[in-house]
Amino acid sequence: MGSAESRGEGRYVGALLDRFRLGQSGRDGGALAQARRSIHLHGFRHWFVRERDAFAQTAKAALASAIAWVLAAALFEISDPVLASVAALVTVQVTVYQSIWRAVQYSAGIVAGMIAALAIGAGLGINVFTMSLVVVAGLVLGRTLRLGTQVNQVAVTALLVLSFGGHYGYARILDSVVGAAVGVIVNTLIAPPAFARTAAKELADLADDLATLVARVAKGVRGDWTYEQAQAWLARSRELSGNARAARKIAQQAEEAVKFHPRRSAHLSEVHRVDEAAIALDHTATQLNSLMRGLADMRAGFSPVPEKLRDVPEEMAMLLDDISKALSAFGRLQLPDRANTRVYDELSGMIKRAKPHARKAAQVMHPDDDAPTLVWSVYGSLLDDTRRMLRELDPDDGPHREGIPAYLRAYSVHPSR
Repeated sequence: MGSAESRGEGRYVGALLDRFRLGQSGRDGGALAQARRSIHLHGFRHWFVRERDAFAQTAKAALASAIAWVLAAALFEISDPVLASVAALVTVQVTVYQSIWRAVQYSAGIVAGMIAALAIGAGLGINVFTMSLVVVAGLVLGRTLRLGTQVNQVAVTALLVLSFGGHYGYARILDSVVGAAVGVIVNTLIAPPAFARTAAKELADLADDLATLVARVAKGVRGDWTYEQAQAWLARSRELSGNARAARKIAQQAEEAVKFHPRRSAHLSEVHRVDEAAIALDHTATQLNSLMRGLADMRAGFSPVPEKLRDVPEEMAMLLDDISKALSAFGRLQLPDRANTRVYDELSGMIKRAKPHARKAAQVMHPDDDAPTLVWSVYGSLLDDTRRMLRELDPDDGPHREGIPAYLRAYSVHPSR
């Protein structure tokens, strides 16, 4: 079936739709439950700010359609300039860059369709054969011009021009050009989207989800946990890996959003920061998935680990608690109204306190010399996964320090700290 992006829905829209479908197929109740949970965790203001860009786009699409209608009627005296409103609606996309590109595609499709219809109609007349020929020629021409989702626009315009005559074609071009221009102007001048804020909110929610799962696992392994529990943890971690990929797509969309943005320089540093944070959480989700796989293998019937060695020591459970708290702090650092020096110190301190826990866990989980060779592999994998997750989240010496707000990075190296 493929991802939403592969179906031509755009990276930002595709990422949100993919996340909605993941939520629908998961155990957490779907998109409505996700919204309720976000409001519960961060409050209504956090949820509204995250969704504000979508609300703004809806309002701008309605406004652009109305302006396009009025302008087309006033300039060309067309009684019902529906096509101008349609063109404006099509071109108000999620980024300024996409709006410009969609306007070019839409207008090019209509012009190409009109030219094809006039050329074929003038030479062969109007009949079943020419109608079929126009459709084929329009689709081929649309793909040749790489019009993307507007490929069918060439064939549709050509059929309409053949049916209603060349005068209709000229009117359609004028309507569409006005509508496309209005759509681009409205999207550029009125609250042009940047999506860095939206991506940051998505990352905060993802970090909370990851922290919740790790805390649940830490609590579970302290008791008499089963293979079925481990499989449930693994299934949830796979869902979150999908959410991490979707969040990273939204972060990439934020990079595209600043192209042709009137305030590009003001948004560029925040966009880069969000992208780094998305990479950190994506890598962390991947390592968590590997950790859950290892725990499931420990309790499986085919496990190479002897029964007496299948219990997870308290030191490993403590290490998982550290990771959960680090993820929670990392998520709060993504929110402008939550990020502060106290949260930074909390994350930094948690990473430092986790290091002796990791050493103790490694000592306790060191197999006896007569243990099967695969026991070393399973234990080593678990320890490596936890170490890598902590490194991804390390705000002081980790590979993704750029994912922390700039003023907090400056604070971290200040002599007074």
